[in-house]
Amino acid sequence: MKVVRAALAAVMILAAAMIFALVPESSFAAFAADTPHIVADGDVWLLSGDGVRLFMLPDTYYARINNLDENFYYVTFNGVSGKVDKNTVSAVGYHTTAAGTSREIGVSADFSEFTAINLKVSPDVTSDSAAEVPVGASITFLGVYPTETLTWYYVKYENSYGYIRADRTTMPSPDIEPFVPEDPPSEDVSAPADDTAAPSDGSVMDALDDNELKIIIIVGLAVPAIAVVVLLFRSRGAGRSREPYDDGKRS
Repeated sequence: MKVVRAALAAVMILAAAMIFALVPESSFAAFAADTPHIVADGDVWLLSGDGVRLFMLPDTYYARINNLDENFYYVTFNGVSGKVDKNTVSAVGYHTTAAGTSREIGVSADFSEFTAINLKVSPDVTSDSAAEVPVGASITFLGVYPTETLTWYYVKYENSYGYIRADRTTMPSPDIEPFVPEDPPSEDVSAPADDTAAPSDGSVMDALDDNELKIIIIVGLAVPAIAVVVLLFRSRGAGRSREPYDDGKRS
């Protein structure tokens, strides 16, 4: 059993080495750089876990996909986690964290005679109050919830989340610049383009190209693995021959 396990271990080492050698390095880099995101285009709503609309994602903006199922992408935007209907968005790979749109706003000076403004549980003037926002306090804008008659903002005040009418804030209309994705980082071009150029420090390892280095690694892993298997087989055979068969010991 020990010999079988050792043989299997040797095979796994060789397989790992082969994968390392055969898969281009660019494939690993692409996997790391190609983080899946959704792209908001049109009416894309961020929904709560129960499917309730929280706010509308702004056009052109990306949101990283944290998870997914058959019908939804699960994302976080402006620190708010929720889900997005797969049918309303496209998915792309993006190499860095996409920008959000949160910002600090306040209650409009037109309401300075009041002591506080109610933060609503839902975007409706008749809904319950989630919290009272003192006039002069700072609130965090998270998203826009447009209705047929009014524009509401989904905001955070201290530890409370809720809705406030846009015209009652210091940002009466949404001020959201289009999102322009950054270009992927360019490949390192500092190395000499000429294959015949001398290595940076004259070492043998620097002089080898990638394929040669991978071959050396495979050989370096394969030789000791095979040697271990051979030694185990030999030791097993030697153990069996320690007590030779002797007819004289049998009755």
